[in-house]
Amino acid sequence: MISLAGRNAAMRISGKWSYSPPLGLVTLAALLPQDWRFQLVDLSFQQISTQQWEESDLVLISGTVLHLAHVLELIREAKRRKKIVGVGGPGVFHYPEIAVQAGADFVVRGEAEPAVPLILKALDEKRTGLIIDKDRPSELSESPTPRFDLLDMSAYVDMSIQFSRGCPFECEFCDASKMFGRQVRTKGPAQVLTELQALYDLGWRRQIFIVDDNFIGSVSKAGSLMTALIPWMEEHDRPFDFLTQASVDLAKYPQLMDSMVKAGFAAVFLGIETPSKEVLEGIGKTQNVRADLYGVCKAINEAGLEVMAGTIVGLDGERPGNDQCIIDFVTETGIPLVDVELLHAFPGTTLWDRMRKEGRLLFGSDFDPGKQQDYTLNILPLRPMNEVINEYLHAIETLYEPSIFLERTFNHFMAMSKMPFSAKPPRPDAHEVILFFYLCARWGVAWPTRTKFWKYLGTILWKCGRKRAYRFLRCCTFFDHHLQVRERAVEFFRGNTFAIDTTSRVESEHST
Repeated sequence: MISLAGRNAAMRISGKWSYSPPLGLVTLAALLPQDWRFQLVDLSFQQISTQQWEESDLVLISGTVLHLAHVLELIREAKRRKKIVGVGGPGVFHYPEIAVQAGADFVVRGEAEPAVPLILKALDEKRTGLIIDKDRPSELSESPTPRFDLLDMSAYVDMSIQFSRGCPFECEFCDASKMFGRQVRTKGPAQVLTELQALYDLGWRRQIFIVDDNFIGSVSKAGSLMTALIPWMEEHDRPFDFLTQASVDLAKYPQLMDSMVKAGFAAVFLGIETPSKEVLEGIGKTQNVRADLYGVCKAINEAGLEVMAGTIVGLDGERPGNDQCIIDFVTETGIPLVDVELLHAFPGTTLWDRMRKEGRLLFGSDFDPGKQQDYTLNILPLRPMNEVINEYLHAIETLYEPSIFLERTFNHFMAMSKMPFSAKPPRPDAHEVILFFYLCARWGVAWPTRTKFWKYLGTILWKCGRKRAYRFLRCCTFFDHHLQVRERAVEFFRGNTFAIDTTSRVESEHST
């Protein structure tokens, strides 16, 4: 509902407003009666007009925990305007009563497919203050093709589809298995191809993010999808690149990775969290404990997939110098785009429950939607607060330094196997032409990276082809986001000292 990071310079130049669309809402629109008239408002870049308020009979709202304070404001405004209000999504999953207290007529706790008949019944009976909690997980065969036509597709960097729900793992800081269960359910290959055809028919020719929490939750079904997807992509002249998320177990399946590359998968996001096996044990990340994380990243990279990764600073069990461990790991594996985040306990996770029992939640044991921020540490770490924050800042200042990033990115793309097919980058529009010149001016003229940039771009273009050069430039574009994160974090934390007192409160004072 709300864009947390905002638009960076590259997004503004490319004419984009948001990274990906609200897939849940366009899926819900496809589940509801199709004789209804729908309007979608994505509040990450749009506003609700007076006319839209006046024309609406039913207002349906979704968002994450980070958006919940704004969701509650929208509920109150909609009720002030005498609208029927329904709320769903991950933001209210663990605390549906908060939305009811704000005035929501019904709150859906869980998946939309089994809930829609109950929503329609509640509307017909004019029931209010209802929490709809359908225990059975949905069969994804029930899920229709989302109403992509409701989107302003030109506003988004990527489109999104979903193949599976459910995650077999129970990482302490994640609530995916709590919301969707540990049993992995998937759509059939024909369903996925129908959704891709819908996006194709609407003119989309860019990257598609497959939003699954773990794309290989069912390896056999992922393989079946590849069997159907490869010929579809060839018949349609390879209109899309795919990005998804997967567990590190992906490296165990070289045949599947080969099929993914042939099907158009360009990148995969891995939750690395930390190189420390001891710390991984403590947070329940057992799949990472069993794996050689260095070998995993190199195997996936060499298979032809760009590796993106997430890491966390502030986990229990970390030793001093954890930042250098992360820096060394990212440098050795050559991962270009890596998220480095401070540990944040989100409501509903096992981590939140443990921190609450141990009295280590900084903002008290009661959930307060107004205090959920996206980049701050909200727990008392076992190490000194200053030590954790300084290591976080050192990690992002090092890894997000342009010259270091550029060298990592070049090495990463050069390590990839050759593409098993001939592929061209998408035809650029006017905004993308301007963005290309912006990137060249910034990386190749204004910054001290100028020599490296032209050398690396030329080498990749010569040895790896236009498609890999396009992906290299795309990485440089997304680096703007990491620069923005670094600037915000440094502005927030530098010049402040943090101390933990005996009553487990955090005090912040400006240093002199």
